[in-house]
Amino acid sequence: MLSTVNITQRYGKRVLFEKINITLDPGKRYGLIGANGAGKSTFMKILSGELEPSDGEVQIQPGAKLGVLSQNQFAFEDFAIKDAVLYGNKRLYEAQKEKEKLYMEGNFDDDAVNNRLADLEIICAEEDPTYESEVKVEKLLTSLGFPIEQHNDLMSTLTGGDKVKILLAQVLFLQPDILLLDEPTNNLDMATIAWLEDEIKRYEGVVVIISHDRHFLNA
Repeated sequence: MLSTVNITQRYGKRVLFEKINITLDPGKRYGLIGANGAGKSTFMKILSGELEPSDGEVQIQPGAKLGVLSQNQFAFEDFAIKDAVLYGNKRLYEAQKEKEKLYMEGNFDDDAVNNRLADLEIICAEEDPTYESEVKVEKLLTSLGFPIEQHNDLMSTLTGGDKVKILLAQVLFLQPDILLLDEPTNNLDMATIAWLEDEIKRYEGVVVIISHDRHFLNA
């Protein structure tokens, strides 16, 4: 599902790593371990496509969804908590928000508006064929200890640890085929770490994790 071919990363004359050839299979969990500065996060960024390697390439099965835990806790400060989770599926999120805006404007005599609404309905059906996205978001948030009355609060009202929980819910909401988690347990309490362990155990795709928490890696 995901493989690397001769991945090499250099910074000037320094070679961080070279000619890495791996194949990651569905249903397997992989941990990246090594000393600080060894290039773990750099390699993860290459896998995610955020960073181009000096040489080599990453090959991902066509159509596979890639989920990457965001490292920026402050990227969604102006989002409602539930919208930050929904953003895990960006295509669905943007279609729903544009559809809501067009319905609020109410220009239904405009053929262009009606055609666009039809296109947006198709996108929503493709990304959420059972129309259960709202329920899924609600269940994810509730399982993480966020009561329903809090789901419309802004992300800016949350503590750092709670923001990490939302970012975890965001990446899991996508139901990706490949899940990349860089230090996912940072700022999490024990209950949330246990929740994440259970989610990963149930997950059927490829998981790649960077963590200094050996207990978490061995769970």
